[in-house]
Amino acid sequence: MANPDLDKCFNALMDAADALETVAGKVAEAACQLHKLFDWDTQIPADEPAAEAPTAVEPEPVPEPVASPAPALVSFEQVRAVLADKSRTGHTDQIRGLLAQFGAPKLSEIDPAQYPALLAAVSALGVAS
Repeated sequence: MANPDLDKCFNALMDAADALETVAGKVAEAACQLHKLFDWDTQIPADEPAAEAPTAVEPEPVPEPVASPAPALVSFEQVRAVLADKSRTGHTDQIRGLLAQFGAPKLSEIDPAQYPALLAAVSALGVAS
């Protein structure tokens, strides 16, 4: 003999499980979109021409890195954040030029040991001397 209260509880649990599965799917989609939004390598593909620069922009020279006994550790995320900020302020072409000077079309292909020098060069973009 079936227990109606037990059946109600079971059905409520199944409904809750279905709703949780739907929410989990939406959270996964949102996480994917956020990752795409903040992934520097997908923000500015190297093979895409710059839309805002009708004339050739010569990249600014890369300052020579100053040798220090213990270079500060700079993370990929820190450099990517500065690159994204500078790109939003109109320095996309200069950033591409700097990345090329550091030997790669994308930040993810640059040796992490070069991050401090790249960060210094990028931070100097747009600063009046």
